[in-house]
Amino acid sequence: MTDFSNRSRDVFLIQTDMIDRGAMMSRYSRTLNLDIRDVYDREFKNNPERASNFYKRIFLDYGDESVAELTTAQLGIQNISNVLSKVIEEPRIGLSYLEKSSRYVKYNKKVNGNYLFLPGNEAGISGMQEEYNNLCTELFDFYSTSYPVMIKYFEQANPPASFMFEVGGKNYSYDDLKSADAELLDKSYRSSLRSAVLDEIRSLLPASTLTNMGLSGNGRAFISLIERLNAYGTPESMKYADLIYHELELELPELIDDAVTEHGKAQVDYIRARNAIGNNIPFNRTRQEKITLISYMNEDAAIDVASRLLIYQNTGLYGSDSMTPDQELSVIKEIIAMRGNRRHKIGRAFESINYTFEVIMNYGAFREFQRHRFFSIIRKPLSTDYGYDIPENLAKIPELREGYTELMNKAENTYSRIKERYGVMLAQYVVPYAYKYPVAFTANLNELAYFIELRSNPQVHPDLRRVAFDLYDQIRKVHPRLASLIKYIDTGEYKLGRLPAEVRKESKKKSLSGNGN
Repeated sequence: MTDFSNRSRDVFLIQTDMIDRGAMMSRYSRTLNLDIRDVYDREFKNNPERASNFYKRIFLDYGDESVAELTTAQLGIQNISNVLSKVIEEPRIGLSYLEKSSRYVKYNKKVNGNYLFLPGNEAGISGMQEEYNNLCTELFDFYSTSYPVMIKYFEQANPPASFMFEVGGKNYSYDDLKSADAELLDKSYRSSLRSAVLDEIRSLLPASTLTNMGLSGNGRAFISLIERLNAYGTPESMKYADLIYHELELELPELIDDAVTEHGKAQVDYIRARNAIGNNIPFNRTRQEKITLISYMNEDAAIDVASRLLIYQNTGLYGSDSMTPDQELSVIKEIIAMRGNRRHKIGRAFESINYTFEVIMNYGAFREFQRHRFFSIIRKPLSTDYGYDIPENLAKIPELREGYTELMNKAENTYSRIKERYGVMLAQYVVPYAYKYPVAFTANLNELAYFIELRSNPQVHPDLRRVAFDLYDQIRKVHPRLASLIKYIDTGEYKLGRLPAEVRKESKKKSLSGNGN
């Protein structure tokens, strides 16, 4: 591989060793005329210690942390629990993630005789590992036996003949299309059934369920990740902090060392102390509202600020315009009229309008909710304190409902015993996704509009769709005029929400195959 993709153009890929890249690019701030490619030839190419010495001198000695953002790495992390994956995914900047999905992957297989959950001894519960492992195994067993029962139920409740299918922008009944392409329809229908059932039975999976992740990020974010994992303080989190550090040490030598210096250790101590604030304050669990709007702006004030920011690029200093309240509202209405689809975002001006909510959703829904990293989420360890949800369709099958309820109650009892002996941080591993999980978060109107419109579409898990509807209702109550900006919310009811998308996907695949691609 060459050091640069080209030597003559003003845009080029830097293809040197990763540890050289950040050190070399930092020279942009202190090099007057030289092409950075010439800087590399002169200072780095024949000096393998140059970058390492640079990080020792600049980064470690002087704490210039922004330099660490110029180096990146792609990391695979496998066989971690869903407790740990949520800790890893908490940062809003610096890291990008892909994670194994419980919506599209069946968790009914065993590896070496065991289901895919973190064993009790590895979770730090060696003294109660038999009770822990038995519960997790029972949850997976019930998940596995529920799958064919639920498939049969959904088939009977949602026969393909009852659906309309969109093909080429037109709607057709099943009978209209069956003779033309029965295979495509059947494949789409089966895939939708599978997704609908997995959406329901994922509630049974415990937080100890193993997952795999791919991370891409910069050195500074990885340093912070290692510190946070050490601060989290569970055996699993500290094990993976060490594993991540040693892998990145090979790719980002010297730089990643900041995670384990005295500076890094002091940061871990600070995070632990900060997280411990208030842990002795008593509280009750009697309030069970699904959503609470904690704080928000006066609507007139919000419209005033957002409208003036909308026109800011075309006016003088902020507030130098002479808009009346009616004109301010007219500006908002212009945006509403302009939006042709949900990809037309309402814009940064509306990031000046903020809301703080507490939302009680089940843990399964939270796993998807957390992906929206513009949300400033504050959360607590998972628990059984707030009860659990019963999937709508599973609840209609008496034998499954009874077994499901028994397992949820058993999980609560096991959680309580582990909590008493090992504390809340380790007890959360046995909590199923079905259990309700309160989180507080702050978000701006621009991001909330995006979330509500995206997460109300038919393909979204029903639990997360309900969260989107609830957020919209709360905004509409206090800001009815601003809520009109959220014009692409889909409140329809769908039996198999993924079916239209599956038909479109299979049609495209067939078209590509027919074109020889």
